[in-house]
Amino acid sequence: MGTLDQAACGAALCGALLVPAAAQEAADVALHDGIWQVATEPVSGPCSKRFEFKLSVDDGRISYAGIWPVDASGSVNALGVIEILVVRGEETVAAKGVVRGDTASGKWVSPVKNCSGSWVARKA
Repeated sequence: MGTLDQAACGAALCGALLVPAAAQEAADVALHDGIWQVATEPVSGPCSKRFEFKLSVDDGRISYAGIWPVDASGSVNALGVIEILVVRGEETVAAKGVVRGDTASGKWVSPVKNCSGSWVARKA
């Protein structure tokens, strides 16, 4: 087998390995799909209320799944890393966290109200 044949064979093998990895990543993202019940807890600043609400995850994309006038967007990747932005009126909350199985947790910050806290979620 010549050098050119080895390179072509190597590229074909590499291509064959990449396709399953991409398919596996898509399948891993889909593991997080569903409705999640989220509970927030204020830790610092003037925010004193605890909130509970639902988020929907569809193919790794996060959206709000409730009845309040709220807009939520974000994503969860195949590794379970979460980034969310929640907007209600003029208030914006940014949250980050991680999914482990059917539970997730992380931290949030509200720059408008100058407060922060933690959150936990369970898949419904």
